[in-house]
Amino acid sequence: MSSEDGCCRISVIKAILYAYQFVFLLTGIGIIGVGVWKYLESYHYFTVVDLDMYSSVLYMFIITGSLVICAFIFGFCAIPKNRTKLIFVFILVLVLVFLLESLVAILAYVYQHSVIEDVNSRLNSSFLENYEQNAKTQSINYIQENLKCCGAQSYTDWKYSKWLYGHPEILNKVPDSCCKTVSPRCGYRNHPSNIYYAGCDERVSEPLKFNLLLICAVSLGVSVLQVIGVVCSIKLFLKLEAEDRNYNPQVNGNETLIPP
Repeated sequence: MSSEDGCCRISVIKAILYAYQFVFLLTGIGIIGVGVWKYLESYHYFTVVDLDMYSSVLYMFIITGSLVICAFIFGFCAIPKNRTKLIFVFILVLVLVFLLESLVAILAYVYQHSVIEDVNSRLNSSFLENYEQNAKTQSINYIQENLKCCGAQSYTDWKYSKWLYGHPEILNKVPDSCCKTVSPRCGYRNHPSNIYYAGCDERVSEPLKFNLLLICAVSLGVSVLQVIGVVCSIKLFLKLEAEDRNYNPQVNGNETLIPP
């Protein structure tokens, strides 16, 4: 194999890596965008219910997107220089991102099986204990209005709430955010035909489960992309190593071996 063929092959590998880097950058931006979008979309949910694992998965997902962009910047600087040490560090960065993406995918997949149970066990107590007691009230109203539901499991949950105990004059009534058409004191009627009867637990947990599955799928897809980048980078590293050996004299002990 001639050195020209070797250079050509290195050029091809570098061209593939340049294309990969462009896709890699878009992927990092997309991950951050999806992560922030899902965080804002779910903000009211984990304001009302303490879902530490769910928020941790989202944070890790966003951090991974940031690392992808950092890896792109490093690779953009390392690949043109043809320095094996820089390429080696770039490979390590790609492997690190791959491991983090794989961890996010595993956590998201595992937790999506238990997020429904967590919501069901915590939403009711949060509704009953926190309505008009603290800042969670706004999020509870948001959930009931936008998800078209009332209470955790049913509208009848509200008769056990601290909020109702503080308003004996409106016994067996519900917050106005339970109303299909919201108006002042619309939930205080004796025969509330204008309220939602379904509870909010399933309507909260299902979007969260979908978000976790989406994060899992995106993370797995990016992990596959990482494998392609690692393989191409290792190939470039080995080619550059071989080229260095061909162009530099080989040293054996104290003697320099000069090719015949």
